[in-house]
Amino acid sequence: MVGQQAYGWWLTSDGLWLHEATVQVDSRDTFAEVALTRLNDISEGDGIWGQIGIIQIVSDSGTENFDPVRQAVFRRNVTSVRIYMVVLNGFARGRLLLNYWS
Repeated sequence: MVGQQAYGWWLTSDGLWLHEATVQVDSRDTFAEVALTRLNDISEGDGIWGQIGIIQIVSDSGTENFDPVRQAVFRRNVTSVRIYMVVLNGFARGRLLLNYWS
């Protein structure tokens, strides 16, 4: 591994909230991974749910859309990674970590 870059987001909602973000990469061999780092209930007994995932990656392999979402993926010459994060009745914090191999 020759480098890393990290990105983080947080969401809060007493209903359903969805966020998508695209991170540009300079054509590098990349291992991308996401993690939900915090999930707190702010409802009054209505239940809570949160998720983060990689929904798209653009690389030498072309444009790949993932359904179900991926938690991690390695590709060569990555130019972008798109994530989504969702929370229902809570506060969620998540991160994307890019590990560079070129």
